[in-house]
Amino acid sequence: MNPNPDKNLTIKVRDKIFLRYPIKTHLITKNDLLPDIIKKYVQPHLQNSDMVVMSERMVAITQGRLIHESEIKASWLAKFLIKFVKKWPNDPGFRNAKKMQVVINIAGTGRVILAALISALTKPFGIRGLFYIICGYGVSAIDGFAPGTIPPYDEYAVLGPENPNLVCNNLAAEFENAFAIVDANNIDVAILGSSDNIKILKEELRLAFIDNPIGQGLEQTPICIVREEK
Repeated sequence: MNPNPDKNLTIKVRDKIFLRYPIKTHLITKNDLLPDIIKKYVQPHLQNSDMVVMSERMVAITQGRLIHESEIKASWLAKFLIKFVKKWPNDPGFRNAKKMQVVINIAGTGRVILAALISALTKPFGIRGLFYIICGYGVSAIDGFAPGTIPPYDEYAVLGPENPNLVCNNLAAEFENAFAIVDANNIDVAILGSSDNIKILKEELRLAFIDNPIGQGLEQTPICIVREEK
């Protein structure tokens, strides 16, 4: 179990050292079951105190939370709003009109317009992220249409996983290790869900994935075993 290219196996978080072992899988589809994936690829490598961290994209795919680009028609509002989305290096974020349209479809036109207005008014004061907070409904977890995504998922918008805490607790009950679901990219990291038996602070886990060691693209490593170095 080696780190992905340009990533490190270890990371220091405060006074702790964590090892992050990426786990390669087959191309996960909506027909796969998470327990089967964990049993086949992860369980042979697990130690008692290990935590299993899964990408939100993989979990959402197994739940069938996919929308093909052919089902999405970008409105004038979506095309207008993407002009004001911050540009990030190597990450399109929500600067794709069809991805923004998914936000509109989920949150509603009125809420999105309100969120855009408040975001525009507060941005000069250095306040960021209000757009996604006001939109709610897990909008910030929407993924898709990003370069480097493994086909055919480069053609899909992927919604955030449903009931992430329940998913993690069900897996923890079956395998006895702690589980978590992260939304990690080149911009930030969010912990979307975790099992009740997690033994580290969620902020520590977030910082342990700040360099995005999980490979959700061609690396095909959507799972990481996290082991604290003693």
